[in-house]
Amino acid sequence: MNTSAKIAPQKSLAYVAALCFSAVLSSCSLDGSYEQFSLQTELAVVKYNTPDGSSWYILNDDGLKLWPKNASEVKLPEDSARVLVVFNVLFDEEKPGYNYVIAIISQVLSIDVYDVTAADSATASAPSDLLEHIGGVWIGSRYLNVDYYFFSGAAPEKHTVSLLCDTAALQSGGEVKLLLKHANNGDEGTQKVLQNIVSFDLESLRSVVKADSIDIAFEAKCSSGGTYQRDLTYKFGD
Repeated sequence: MNTSAKIAPQKSLAYVAALCFSAVLSSCSLDGSYEQFSLQTELAVVKYNTPDGSSWYILNDDGLKLWPKNASEVKLPEDSARVLVVFNVLFDEEKPGYNYVIAIISQVLSIDVYDVTAADSATASAPSDLLEHIGGVWIGSRYLNVDYYFFSGAAPEKHTVSLLCDTAALQSGGEVKLLLKHANNGDEGTQKVLQNIVSFDLESLRSVVKADSIDIAFEAKCSSGGTYQRDLTYKFGD
């Protein structure tokens, strides 16, 4: 179970959609022959139809399948990878169903929720290095998505994030606190503020939840505005 991951700083949904010319991770530039007037941005998951990825589509958080017309031009992430995708909608379909052209595809951190009851006490009680601020928190499909900003020195790749949950509290019912923890791992400089998006898989809590849904109290410690809090409800999939 992957519960902590290194940060690969990337742009926010709005920023990527506005600029549409670069991505931090694997990306594909929009071919100049395609129109750029109908760009849309989604968080989604890559789905392979064949083991080698010769046939694939993008499944967005609303359950819509996006079949890219320019699939052969895209540097494809692995199967089931969480991605940020910027795409064009084509109004004239040359091939039925293939009415999307990918402009940018960038892999997003996707990790499970960290069970503090199963972790060593040192990990669970370690202090969290302050984030700069939270840009937004929302649920899409099975994921709790967090858009956040953090201080970085010369080595942003050293930073890690995790989402902590006391799963023992889940079994007693009521609201469940999820705490976002950030560690700079020695990169303590404040030379710049970087932005990143991470998706936490809420289905990783299903084995310990005795209900169809959970009420979540999300919390993160920030230097700007103090503690960020957000209440959400997640309904487990069928």
